[in-house]
Amino acid sequence: MGAEEWILVSLLIHVPVVVAWIALVGLEVFLCTVRDVPGGQRLRPIAAMRWPTVALLLVIMVTGVWQTMNNPFVVVNSFETLEELKNTTAYGMALFWKHGFVLATVVLSIASRFGLAPRMLARGDAAASTGLRAVVWLNLLACLLTLLATTRMTITLH
Repeated sequence: MGAEEWILVSLLIHVPVVVAWIALVGLEVFLCTVRDVPGGQRLRPIAAMRWPTVALLLVIMVTGVWQTMNNPFVVVNSFETLEELKNTTAYGMALFWKHGFVLATVVLSIASRFGLAPRMLARGDAAASTGLRAVVWLNLLACLLTLLATTRMTITLH
């Protein structure tokens, strides 16, 4: 199989996994904002997303790095090449911003699923705190900005 076929395979894996990631973020927002849901029923599903988060994150990182390295403009094999891509193409600049937003959603997902929700469950908190709500809404924003940056990347290819 050639490089183009591997990129296609990578995309066929990456895109559905990213959609699943965004669906988990949407579920978190729903659980933190819907009324009349008891605290445990609100927080347990968020805390239970820990290991699916790890699995999704591994797949996203492996396929995303592969796609970054084999982008349509230049083979990225160093930070210098990546910097050159960013500074010379609109695609590279959009890719730079996308990576920032991806990093934000990873940090926010880890904070809510590994930190806030499990701690609140352990303390017996009855409802999602304002802090958890803020984290999941910021996470949704990071996902949307990632999609916008990806759209910008795609537009530059046409």
